[in-house]
Amino acid sequence: MKNWKFASFIEVDKEFRVQGLNIWNHYWHCYDRNVEVLHPTKHHQYRFKEYEIRTQEKSVNFVAGEFSDGQIGIFLRDELQEGIL
Repeated sequence: MKNWKFASFIEVDKEFRVQGLNIWNHYWHCYDRNVEVLHPTKHHQYRFKEYEIRTQEKSVNFVAGEFSDGQIGIFLRDELQEGIL
């Protein structure tokens, strides 16, 4: 099971990079599964979708969704919790 941690609030079309890739410059492949995440300050639970961006060099995954206050949140894999770091 993947662990996800809050990375940032983002604005539509404003540059945001995951592993060097600006997410707005690529097609987001949506996985048909919901991921439970917590709002970083209000601690309300949400169910957002997991997405993948693929290039010839690599693929990156992230979770994204809109909170009830209209902010868009991005969550990245928690590599420390998963023992990757």
